[in-house]
Amino acid sequence: MNQNIVVDPPYFKNVQPNAKYVGSDTCASCHTDHAKNFEKSAHARIELKGVEGVHGTTCESCHGPGSLHVAGGGDKTKILTLKKDNESCFQCHIDQKAQFNLQYHHPIQEGKMTCTSCHDPHGPDAKPWSAVSIRGTNDVCVSCHRDKKGPFTWEHEALSSSCTECHNPHGSIHPKLLVQNDLNLCLKCHVQPNWPTVGKRSHSAFAPRGNCWSAGCHTQVHGSNFDDHLRY
Repeated sequence: MNQNIVVDPPYFKNVQPNAKYVGSDTCASCHTDHAKNFEKSAHARIELKGVEGVHGTTCESCHGPGSLHVAGGGDKTKILTLKKDNESCFQCHIDQKAQFNLQYHHPIQEGKMTCTSCHDPHGPDAKPWSAVSIRGTNDVCVSCHRDKKGPFTWEHEALSSSCTECHNPHGSIHPKLLVQNDLNLCLKCHVQPNWPTVGKRSHSAFAPRGNCWSAGCHTQVHGSNFDDHLRY
C-alpha cells in the first residue's frame, strides 16, 4: 500500500483551508455516542488505521479536517455538517446523486431534505447495503408518508417486505418514484403461467384499461379497509 496517500476530497473546500486532520480518537473524546455506534456501522468499514499519511478515513472523511472545530470548542461552522450538506455523501454515492437529478425525486437538490433525513450514517444496526436501520426501510418512509402506514384491514403484502419493492426512494423517471409505471410492476409478484388470469379471474378485459392502480380497480395499493382486493 502507498504510505503517502492523502485522502483529501475536493468537497473539503467548504472547510477553512488551514484546518488540519486530528484523527477519529480526538472526535470520539466529545462525540462518544456517535463513536460507539459508528464502530458497528457499515461506514466503519472504510476506516484505515495505522497507515501513515492517510487522512479522512473515518469521521473526517465526511466532516472534513477537524482542528478548527476542536479549537473552537465544537464550533459547528468549522466543520461539515451532514444535516446541511449532502456533498460528503455524494462523493462516494455518485449513483444516488444521479438519481436525484431524475424528473421525479425526493427534494434533496432543492434543499428541502438531506440524506440524513432518511439515513443515519452512524447507525449501529444498518443493513450492509444501506444506512437505513434494520427496523426497516418502511419505518423511514412512513415517518413522512403516514397515511400509507395503516393499519389496514387488508394490507398489501408487499408492504411487509419493503416500500422499495415498488418505489425508488432516490429518484425515478416515473411519477411517485415508481420503479415501473405499467402492469409489469404488479406482475413481478402477481404473474401466473395462465396469464391473463390473475388469482382466479381473467384480466383480459381489464388490462387494456390501464395500470392496475389507475384503471379504476386496485386503487388502494397500500391497503384497504373495504375490500380484500385493495379497492374502495
